[in-house]
Amino acid sequence: MIFAIPYQNERIAGHFTKAEEFIFTDQNTSERRANPALKGEGCRGKKSLLALLKSQHTDIVLIRNIGEKMLTKLLNANIRVFRTSGKESFETIKLSSLTELTDPSQGRPCKNKKQSGCSKKKTSSMPVTKLNTPQLIRKFTIFGVK
Repeated sequence: MIFAIPYQNERIAGHFTKAEEFIFTDQNTSERRANPALKGEGCRGKKSLLALLKSQHTDIVLIRNIGEKMLTKLLNANIRVFRTSGKESFETIKLSSLTELTDPSQGRPCKNKKQSGCSKKKTSSMPVTKLNTPQLIRKFTIFGVK
């Protein structure tokens, strides 16, 4: 089972798509990857982030805050989403004690109600930046996984 954790300032990032990087971990290894949502323009970056999560075969995402639209995309991709306060240590998180988000309405509402989403926006011709080679980092153990 592969977990994706938005990571910033040595803890779980406050907002999913604005994290500096993501940690991908299973019970044995962990690696960090740059967040492509920070390099792309708006929706293009978020689409790149979703593509990264899928390419890493992510099963579960741990978040503190997430928007309705991104939550919808994760749920549609069959990625389970669990909310944490961010105060828990990676070494002691118990999945069974976290809240699973199962409905898009559990995410933050879009601030710009006039915007109809990524599918209606024009995309720029900016090339997608390739990510750096992942770096192996210390191992994380997430208890309570079944």
